[in-house]
Amino acid sequence: MADTGEVRFFKPFISQKSSKSLAIPLGFEEHFPAPLPLTVDLLDYNGRSWTVRVKKRGENVFLTVGWENFVKDNNLEDGKHLNFIYDRNRTFYVIIFGHNMCSEFRGFPQVVVEVDDYENGEEVDEEEQENNQ
Repeated sequence: MADTGEVRFFKPFISQKSSKSLAIPLGFEEHFPAPLPLTVDLLDYNGRSWTVRVKKRGENVFLTVGWENFVKDNNLEDGKHLNFIYDRNRTFYVIIFGHNMCSEFRGFPQVVVEVDDYENGEEVDEEEQENNQ
């Protein structure tokens, strides 16, 4: 498998621990450039972006100032999971998984199609349809 240059981590959202800041897993710091960047960008499926401060406390690295905006804007709540994909250049692409563990797409247009209109996937002329009735 080819190395794409990106690395990932997966975190459950627990409001008591993660509503004001988010701890990045121990050992993930090795993927950051030295010195540790002051900020990173978080991007979602729609290209929305949040700039978030990075802070080291002891051995741990946290996403701090700006993280609360990300939480609020994405309606994060207990039991959701986040997949962070780091491009090694100050950007995390974040995929949010809901309580059903399926990814949540936000802001994509929803199209409603009447299934009865497409029963067999073939087009039917109105004239043929009238003759069949």
